[in-house]
Amino acid sequence: MSDNKDQWKQTSGLAADSTVAQIVCKEPDKQEWDEEAEEKGYRSTSKYLYELVQEARAYRQQGYLAHHQSEEKIAELKSRIKELEIQLDRKQNRDSDTTEIADIDFLETVLSAEYQTLPEIVSAIVESGVLDTQLRKPVEDELYYLASQDQVEYERGHGWRLTDGGDGDGR
Repeated sequence: MSDNKDQWKQTSGLAADSTVAQIVCKEPDKQEWDEEAEEKGYRSTSKYLYELVQEARAYRQQGYLAHHQSEEKIAELKSRIKELEIQLDRKQNRDSDTTEIADIDFLETVLSAEYQTLPEIVSAIVESGVLDTQLRKPVEDELYYLASQDQVEYERGHGWRLTDGGDGDGR
């Protein structure tokens, strides 16, 4: 049998250190590979497929082709993106004029080493003025919107009130 392989290598032009590896595939795949090899200027489909296999091995060693590795990498990157988004949100909240009352940094300014009831904590938050800052703009915006809809009116020195046409349901 070895003699037959050696004879075949000599007649097919294969190098002495080469061997034959059979590939079983569907006919359309073989035709596609033949066309690709020809388009890319390969002398043979075997040489083309050999280089594709070597290329795929290199990619796999780098972790690009292994499906489970790709999914792990994607999950890792999604997790990192989520962490960065949370960090960005926190930074933007810190940099803005408003204080996030549910933020640990703010709560640490209200809490102490002594136990406090929830009403005491809420009272301390109200006294800090943070709620005024957080509530003023949205309430003011809504009042101006309702005024544009003729549901409320403003009078200097008196404040805001429902108009005669206001039905009291807010919209």
